[in-house]
Amino acid sequence: DEGFGYFGAARDYLAYSDEEIAAEGGRSDWQGHHDSDGDGAIDLAREHNWGASVNAAKRDLGAGGSTDYTTQAMRSFIDGRALILAAGESLTADELSTLRVHAETAVAAWENAVVATVVHYINDTIADTEAIDADPAAYVFVDHAKHWSEMKGFALGLQFNPRSKIAGADFAELHGLMGDQPVLATATPMERAAYVTSLQMARDLIGQRYGFTAAQLEGW
Repeated sequence: DEGFGYFGAARDYLAYSDEEIAAEGGRSDWQGHHDSDGDGAIDLAREHNWGASVNAAKRDLGAGGSTDYTTQAMRSFIDGRALILAAGESLTADELSTLRVHAETAVAAWENAVVATVVHYINDTIADTEAIDADPAAYVFVDHAKHWSEMKGFALGLQFNPRSKIAGADFAELHGLMGDQPVLATATPMERAAYVTSLQMARDLIGQRYGFTAAQLEGW
């Protein structure tokens, strides 16, 4: 129950399309939230999608149909909760084994969505860095700062899953490639180009460890 709360999905999450969860299309009254019980108000605990659940939908959209993190996570929460409810006071060994599969599936979908979000902001930061030289009129410092901060913040979060596929030396390498600050217009063109290469290497490292395809890495 606590994990589901942190995931942030509305109770009828599976009734939404990815576009609707992300508020990027679909039915006009399902844009991130919906008055499902028809009481004229949005219950923020039951009828609104928050945080991680929205990121999962955005990454599914960016993957062009090759991932379904939304369904994998939500279905696992529902099936795991139903198993616990049906079992009552205690679980058999088989039930416990099945419950662990549900938990691991939910965590894997959630983690993949987080890691895909790191990739998304790597791509945004690459585009921002390249725009300084390629299209100065289109460059926006505030966007660059936001994208880099999101990239770094989500990437730092990977250390808190003890089963993360990027840990130890990989975690240190990833953050070494990202650095501690964005490379801005105050740097030389050569320094910016070198940083873009480092970010591409960071993206490749993530792809190798999580089994993402080249198309997914580019699409996010």
